Amino acid sequence: MAPASSRDSLATTAAIALIAMCLVCFAHEGLGHGGACLALGGRVELLTASLFRCERTSPLIDAAGPLTNLLLGGLALILSARVPLSRPGPRLFLILVAAFSLFWEGGYLVQAMLLKDGDAYFAARDLLGEGPWWRAALGAAGAAIYGGALAASSRGLRALWPDLASARRVARAAWLAAVVGVAAAALLYQGAQASRGFHDAVSEIGLAALPLLLIPRGPSVASPDVSARLALSPATLALAAAVFVLFAATQGRGLGG
Repeated sequence: MAPASSRDSLATTAAIALIAMCLVCFAHEGLGHGGACLALGGRVELLTASLFRCERTSPLIDAAGPLTNLLLGGLALILSARVPLSRPGPRLFLILVAAFSLFWEGGYLVQAMLLKDGDAYFAARDLLGEGPWWRAALGAAGAAIYGGALAASSRGLRALWPDLASARRVARAAWLAAVVGVAAAALLYQGAQASRGFHDAVSEIGLAALPLLLIPRGPSVASPDVSARLALSPATLALAAAVFVLFAATQGRGLGG
């Protein structure tokens, strides 16, 4: 059997990562914040790859983005274990959705509680008032989420690619494709907060998911005989191109009004 690294298509890996990135950004900004804004009778004033503003304020709107991604990441993690190893494409997609979602929100919770800034902090402050106890609790929860995402991503990738070099090659290609994709989409927004939007987009996907450059680590969790083969898939590449064009033309350029 040829080593998995000689058979995996990095183009397909990149396409899967691009779709996962678009879904995660949409879930946080569009479905989470945007859905809560509309449900509470507000009007979306700004929606980009990483920025959101509603005409009305509410802790529910602030909390909806992070909560949606936490739910999406948890669901993707559960579903990924149910996809057979013989279907590496869908399984990798779910692993990456979970990784991008949970790394983003876990790291963000820690940062928000330390800096007293961000949606999660404002939502908790408005609901609970000032107090160090909930900041400590939410910060600890964020660290636990981040650590859990680290372990789960590593385990999921090694289940597909028991060969460490192959697993790392896939993980690094996925990280690079997601970062380039979100950066390219964020550059399309030319509003007053363009620089902040670009910084936030790259931080939320790229900086938060830096562990993908270092994992998987540890022993294999599967036999080398079940190494995945992620073949070149023109259909996946076409789907990724269509999803990214739609994402870039809407959230990338910015919606509102």
